[in-house]
Amino acid sequence: MFEEAELWDSADAGDAYASFHVQGLAVVPGGDGREFSSDVVLTFTEGRFTASDGEEKDLLVRRSADAGRTWSVSERVVPAQDGQSWGNPTPVVDERTGSVFLFYKGSADASGAGRLFVKRSDDAGLTWSAGAELTALFAGDPHGWTRNSPTPGHGIQLRDGRLLMPITHRAPGDGADANYGFDMLYSDDHGATWQRGEPAPVDAGYPVNESRVYERSDGSVVLNGRWGAGGTRYRVTSTSADGGETWSAPVIDGAVRPFVSVDAGMLRYSEGAVDRLLFSRPDSSARENMTVSISYDEGASYRYGRVVNTGPSYYSDLARLSDGTVLLVYGRDGDDAGYPERIAVARFDLEWLTRGRDSLATGPGLSQYDYEMGTADARTGSGSAPSVVADGNALGGKRLGYTAPGGVGDYVDVPFEVARADTYEVAVRLHRHRYRGLLRTSVDGENLSQGLVDPTVLNDTAALDDDSVAVGEGYQVYRLGAASLAAGRHTVRFTLAALGYGGDKGIGVDELTLTTGGAAPDVPDAIADNDLAPAYEAVSGAWTRVAGTAGNHGQSYHRHIASTATAEARFRPDVPVDGVYAVYTWYPDDPALTSRASYTVRHAEGTSTVTVDQGSGGGAWVRLGDYAFRAGGGGSVSVSAGAGEDIAADAIRLVHKGTVLDNDTTAYATVTGEWNPATGVTGYYGLNYRTRPAGTGTASVRWQTDVPADGLYQVAVWYTAAANRATNAPFTVHHAGGSTVVRVDQRSRGGQWVTLGSYRLTPDRPAVIELSDDADGYVVADAVRVTGQLVPTP
Repeated sequence: MFEEAELWDSADAGDAYASFHVQGLAVVPGGDGREFSSDVVLTFTEGRFTASDGEEKDLLVRRSADAGRTWSVSERVVPAQDGQSWGNPTPVVDERTGSVFLFYKGSADASGAGRLFVKRSDDAGLTWSAGAELTALFAGDPHGWTRNSPTPGHGIQLRDGRLLMPITHRAPGDGADANYGFDMLYSDDHGATWQRGEPAPVDAGYPVNESRVYERSDGSVVLNGRWGAGGTRYRVTSTSADGGETWSAPVIDGAVRPFVSVDAGMLRYSEGAVDRLLFSRPDSSARENMTVSISYDEGASYRYGRVVNTGPSYYSDLARLSDGTVLLVYGRDGDDAGYPERIAVARFDLEWLTRGRDSLATGPGLSQYDYEMGTADARTGSGSAPSVVADGNALGGKRLGYTAPGGVGDYVDVPFEVARADTYEVAVRLHRHRYRGLLRTSVDGENLSQGLVDPTVLNDTAALDDDSVAVGEGYQVYRLGAASLAAGRHTVRFTLAALGYGGDKGIGVDELTLTTGGAAPDVPDAIADNDLAPAYEAVSGAWTRVAGTAGNHGQSYHRHIASTATAEARFRPDVPVDGVYAVYTWYPDDPALTSRASYTVRHAEGTSTVTVDQGSGGGAWVRLGDYAFRAGGGGSVSVSAGAGEDIAADAIRLVHKGTVLDNDTTAYATVTGEWNPATGVTGYYGLNYRTRPAGTGTASVRWQTDVPADGLYQVAVWYTAAANRATNAPFTVHHAGGSTVVRVDQRSRGGQWVTLGSYRLTPDRPAVIELSDDADGYVVADAVRVTGQLVPTP
């Protein structure tokens, strides 16, 4: 079920408003002997007399007494008065009493402090008390803050009954001078009085602006906020262990890919048997593509998502009705990059959001088991003890830290117990930092098929060897592939495979997660935009940021004007999972751009160069090819031009196509016979290859992987060629139509991908490729690649 209705439209004749912007949602539960027979929904917004942030406004409300199906006329809940710039109407509902509290800001008082007010309704928004001023709670501010404002959206009620209202602050300056920060107002007496918690540590490297809060199952409260005032950015997060009274130092949040820095909605949808969290935002480098995603691990990652509106999309908020219906109120449409033309409300159910992969009746079918890695049971290759680091942003409040003094090959082992035998989807939540190395993860000595990750992260990639560069610190979940585990004790090993792209070797691990059942996650992708600081770097030449040009991606692009010098710009996509990706570039529609733009793709298998005519085909994604990437930030795509050429650097996108199944990972298994590991012939994939002399077919090996969707997939193999190899190595591809044997001459075409053909594969059974020794010479089992042949253009 999905339906959408319009609430306010600035193009309507007959009202005084030039713009509507900033929304909040409140649901007063009805039914079951309550005062109201159905849920009552209140939606608030700013009615702006001019299309600007600081001028006079009315604060408006529309009320629905039938769970959001029909709506009252728009009413002024806080009318414009004496030049006051009211703003950010943000409700919180006390579900134990039914009272609604509406927080909002006013213009600064005579001392320069931003004013804060609250109104109360005890009849689900039919009537409201006078506004009570709470500005005095913010006296004695040490950070120069002049804005004290409730964040847009809504506050929450904790399980113990406490009401929480996030308050955002900033100073008058720009950039680091703005001193962005936040704290909480809380009430333990059903809103009779309000107290202020301690401000979170202020850090110019993590400027927390408009935010949302939610409570995890362990009682901790998480704040997830907008980064400062603009650009394409990660979210910023902080955690409280005492109900919002104090907060950890903020860090970046890698649960979703970076998007335009804007207010976004979060909602604790369910808890208990299935913990679900919803997240709404414009999933783009511009204010467009409104998307709602769902998390089953309390916001550490998001498994499924769906686009609600591909066009212009702005601020949003989420609410849940008693029957499980989701409400999304958001700004949409219009030609103004900053403000929407209208405010809409969408109603949909869990089945629509997840495309039938989850419902309140059946659940998502997932069983998930979490293991703390910050434990004294951890052991290392060097013999020195790893650190158990106290960190409020880690799940469980601690993580594992190790500097790998033994260098490449050094490792940390952590034991864990499995209750029942099964095949598990393995994921780890890593601590990301400047001082990180490339990690290889294995379980019981077997490398995971997607277990290579470079979690290095920087806010500025201009000088990787400069310790003064602003450090990006945070957490991110990486899916590492599948492992079949028996019940009992196992060991996960994190090995330093190489220095990270920042040149360091640290290891930081938070939590191991095993998941079984349910549908496959959404196909991952990554975008590196020129407005995303960690993803873009001007390597050489003079580059100028150009905004407002037709056909550019997101908010701007960078341009090098023809000169006597060459120029190069580099993009570093933040790759979510190890695998094969279709790589695209975007540049503006401008015939003056060079026809000889040189793109250099640095990927897991080497370096490839592609020449693109930027003078044509602009304003759309242009495909560069398919390449394997490690998870994290280790790969890159550079664009360069010679002297005398205009060139654009705008955006790079990676869309996951499939996986490489190497012989030294859990994707590979020996079925029968003895297959010897070897490295004697160059050109092998990964760490080694396996060989077997000619035989009769009694010895065989198997590669196996799941595919995310029904479709046509290309299967290719990699091996080392030599004169003693078989001319007829028999590879058997098991697919939806049966099995097909393809015989390969392994005396030629070694050290590259050799295609076996394209086959229909389905997610209800794994893709299986086998090789036997029924051949006229040595057969080589090295690596297999399975990729979706038909990748939709992003």
